[in-house]
Amino acid sequence: MNKPPSSASLADRLLARTGGFYILLVILLGQLATSPLGIVVASQLVAMNAGLTAAQLNKTALAAGILLLVRNMLLLVYAYFANHAAFSRLGKWARRIPLEGGTDEEYRAWRQITSVPWRYVGISLASLMLFVMPPTLAYLFYVLGGSVDQLIYTLIAMFVASLSIALLEVLLIEGLMRNARRALLPQGFEAQVAGVTGIRMLTKFQVAFFALILVSILLVAPIGYHQTTTVLYEEIGSQKVLFDLQSQSFMVSAFSLLLGFGLSFALTRAISQPIRQMISTFGKVEQGDLKQRLVVTATDEVGELSVYFNRMISRLDQFQSELEAQVTDRTAQLHATIEVGRVASSILQPDELITRVVNLITDRFGYYYAAFFLLDTTGRWAELKDATGEAGRTLKSQGHRLEVGGKSMVGAAISTRLARIALDVGAEPVRFENPLLPETRSEIALPLLVGDRVLGALDVQSRQETAFRSEDIETLQGMANQVAIALENARLFQETQQSLDELRAAHRLYVTDAWAETGRAGGKYEYVAGNLPLAQGQDSKAISVPLTLREQIIGQLDLEGSQEWTQEERTLIEAVATQAALALENARLLEESQQLALRERLAAEIIGKIWSSPNVDIILQTSVKELGRALRADEATIELKPE
Repeated sequence: MNKPPSSASLADRLLARTGGFYILLVILLGQLATSPLGIVVASQLVAMNAGLTAAQLNKTALAAGILLLVRNMLLLVYAYFANHAAFSRLGKWARRIPLEGGTDEEYRAWRQITSVPWRYVGISLASLMLFVMPPTLAYLFYVLGGSVDQLIYTLIAMFVASLSIALLEVLLIEGLMRNARRALLPQGFEAQVAGVTGIRMLTKFQVAFFALILVSILLVAPIGYHQTTTVLYEEIGSQKVLFDLQSQSFMVSAFSLLLGFGLSFALTRAISQPIRQMISTFGKVEQGDLKQRLVVTATDEVGELSVYFNRMISRLDQFQSELEAQVTDRTAQLHATIEVGRVASSILQPDELITRVVNLITDRFGYYYAAFFLLDTTGRWAELKDATGEAGRTLKSQGHRLEVGGKSMVGAAISTRLARIALDVGAEPVRFENPLLPETRSEIALPLLVGDRVLGALDVQSRQETAFRSEDIETLQGMANQVAIALENARLFQETQQSLDELRAAHRLYVTDAWAETGRAGGKYEYVAGNLPLAQGQDSKAISVPLTLREQIIGQLDLEGSQEWTQEERTLIEAVATQAALALENARLLEESQQLALRERLAAEIIGKIWSSPNVDIILQTSVKELGRALRADEATIELKPE
């Protein structure tokens, strides 16, 4: 967590204000709550059993209280230095500084905050046994003049008080440290598991049960022993009975302790063992083995937890299987979509494209039937262009078509430009019932849209009810859009090819007419180079290469020689012939341009002379004279014949 909690609880507000010092505050609160209680318990036990005077009891309690206060201060200093990383990180958390994850400080702080209660209690109990109890007993014996029996009873009382203090402190600190642990919880799973250093449940229960049994014995046994010895020793004076009582009391106490230890061990093991098995199973499940199950042997809450755990893992296993099946289906759909896109981009013939796509849909998705409908020229009917199976071939041969907007899903999809889905065809009111497709249980019709234009529809049918999920609809609609774009591109390509073919034909006709006119005007163009006779006995080796101009032959180049023509020579001749054809065309165009320019200039001169003539006679005379001279006519006549 990187932000202080918004909870209004006192512990959360204290943590947000104090930061790392919250640890010292919790420990101090535990000391204030348990230390006075321990002194009171020890004083009462001593007063009931040890037989100390009031002065001895008060001075002994005062000495123990002073030592306990010094011990508490030293423990606070120890807690500060032993949990420095947790102090630092809680301080940043309280100041709303973002906590960095994956660092060594995060790991050390988590280990320290999880081990605070039991580590502190261990040090606390050891300090009571070593720092508080020996000086207090020495003060009672040497200064206050206490007897050996009084020392023994005082030792028992202080031991009971120490155990009571330790148990209460661990419970209090453990409860108040929860929000601090929540604040320092690492982000990574491995760090969370590795950093948990608290005492295990088995040890907690065993120590708690054994401590309770020991405290009970130490509380009850000294009282009974003290009263009994008082009666036997002071009133009866029987040493043998007193010795038997001491022996029996020791044996019963030892047996009670052993029995308590065994019972606490058996009970805590019965609780912790199923939990350990559960943790082990959790680890295997976390690694991906969802076939793991807990053996349910208990009939209590642990057994109930095992049942719920097994059901949770079963559901996770089922969910993962369904998810893997969905991933497999989606992967197959993706591959099919990619293949449809590849086919759509590589085929420019609409009929071939439609045939390939409908077969891909049924083969890749396992559907019962798929068909493509395209609008006719009137836009009123959707004509079947191709479909799968025997039913598709029959319908295509019959010229099957559906009315746009009529009582069919295809017509409705085209008219509304929206997908029509029938997960149960029996409940669909607008649907064409085809007798050739009796096994259809669900159907979907998708419009073929290109911009604002609708070209037709894709119709897919399945033998299963509710066969079309939302992801299937998206995939099929994407494929329909791809096919629609491909069909539009194929149409445009065909129109372009048709325009190019018409342009090529017109150009060939123009070239043919132009060179035919050139031939009529100038005669047959022919040029011969070389007239050397071949040697005696040699055969003539001829080669003919057409002069081709934009796929139109305008002449021919013939060569003869005494040797066979090599491939390199043939290539050279063909290249020269190609360039010669282009050069001839350029020369013809140049000559044609020059002639056109000459005619335009001559016409301009004649028109200029006509416009400069002052009267009708001169205009007529000039027109006849100039035209005759320009056209080399022997006689020219012009007449005016008004109606």
